[in-house]
Amino acid sequence: MQTLKIAGVALVLLGIVMIAIGGFSYKQKKKVLDTGVIDITAKETKTITWPPIVGGIVVLGGVVVYILGGKNR
Repeated sequence: MQTLKIAGVALVLLGIVMIAIGGFSYKQKKKVLDTGVIDITAKETKTITWPPIVGGIVVLGGVVVYILGGKNR
């Protein structure tokens, strides 16, 4: 049951981070032109965002997992 408690705490922390950050960005190289002699690439910035409600759902899920991990069978 200790594993479920640890997983619950991890989910709660992940949900809080998701609410605080709201998303992240990364850069990706993309080939624009590829000839035999010359290769032209461009860096493209992509952004991934999620609504804060998703972080809230992860927090609530973590609380439920934590509570279920604490019950004795």
